[in-house]
Amino acid sequence: MPVDNLKEDSSENNIHVFRREVVSSTHINFLFGAGVNGTALPQLKDFSKTIEKINKLGGNISDGLEAGIDSLENDCDRTEIKRVFIEEFNGYHEKAISVENTDSALGNLELLLKKIYLIVRKSENRNPSMKQINIYTLNYDNLVERKLMKLGYLYNSISASNTNTKADLMNVIGFDYATRKYIPSFMVSKLHGSIEKPIIPGKAKYQDMLNEDYFEIAFNMKEKLCRMNSILIVIGYSGKDEHINKILQECLNAGLTVYWFKYSESDCVPFGASSQIIIREQENYSRKNDSTKNCFDDLEFAWKEQ
Repeated sequence: MPVDNLKEDSSENNIHVFRREVVSSTHINFLFGAGVNGTALPQLKDFSKTIEKINKLGGNISDGLEAGIDSLENDCDRTEIKRVFIEEFNGYHEKAISVENTDSALGNLELLLKKIYLIVRKSENRNPSMKQINIYTLNYDNLVERKLMKLGYLYNSISASNTNTKADLMNVIGFDYATRKYIPSFMVSKLHGSIEKPIIPGKAKYQDMLNEDYFEIAFNMKEKLCRMNSILIVIGYSGKDEHINKILQECLNAGLTVYWFKYSESDCVPFGASSQIIIREQENYSRKNDSTKNCFDDLEFAWKEQ
């Protein structure tokens, strides 16, 4: 059944955006930005040590960290910024791990992963490729993988640091030989790299993604999102990365349907609302809910017994 015939109206009287027929008969993909982790990890504006170092090296930080990095022309200075950034990020990451079992945002992420696993497992009208759930993340952290490991789900994770050894796992889907059924499997693709090999913020991100290791991941994303009956659920993404938006636009042209979960009223959806882009607004922007929790609630609403 074409996805176009299964759209749900997100009016004030029915803010939930999914329908059971959609989530049970499509290739399900996610795009996670920094907002998916809530406040477990800080935004770039809070990387004070990195910003201080940019300032000391003569960079212009008036327009933020990324612009500050772009203002540095000396390769040695940029290498030093990368070192400081990674060191500061690792410190924040260790703190996030220490509270991952009590942080509400990460708890909502776990709920979402459990719900999508249950939906894919119980859906009978799926071909084998629909048993793979793709998670494309712009984050360096491994919080998604830690949740999947905790839940005991089959998953693979690929980034520029392991492309050579894990590229063959991009299409792996579990199979239970006893029941002769395919098992829901997660493929986590780190578009901006991992803790070990990150793409540092700034305009150079696009050029870095043309690197062979990163390009293979981005190319695979485009290939998967261009498949017939594919949906992409966007959570926590600012919509400001031109290299990501270019991929998404090409996939939209091929028929992709996008569900975009907004957190703030000022959040920019680069393509605007259309028949292919369903924007999930907050029910009340003066009392915002975690977007990850909104996605979980909408999936649960769609999947409840009719």
